Amino acid sequence: MGLEWQHFLALAIYNKAMKKILLISVIILVFASVILYQSPALRHKLSTLMPDSVNHKIQDFTPDKLLNKTKPLYKWKNKQGEWIVSDTPPTDGTKYETFQYDRDSNVIPSKQITGNAD
Repeated sequence: MGLEWQHFLALAIYNKAMKKILLISVIILVFASVILYQSPALRHKLSTLMPDSVNHKIQDFTPDKLLNKTKPLYKWKNKQGEWIVSDTPPTDGTKYETFQYDRDSNVIPSKQITGNAD
């Protein structure tokens, strides 16, 4: 009977440790997801480090597509003072703005057609 109790106690301790490991893993995953969601430049840099086969699969599940947003666009002034807008951020350390817009924002609503021909 003592061996069964020791086995039960060891299993309970193991289950408790596994729950802690699972909780910590979920917290780390959520934290990393929030950081990647908030930083388009970091997402872009991370995507350049991945192999193309993995990168293409992951691009289909971006929050932008799920929220009907465009890919991030980057806007900055070059040394001549001209505005540059691109889908990649500047690499020379220039400060830039990041913006996105709804995919449907450029849709012009059509005029409602009624049955009167007047």
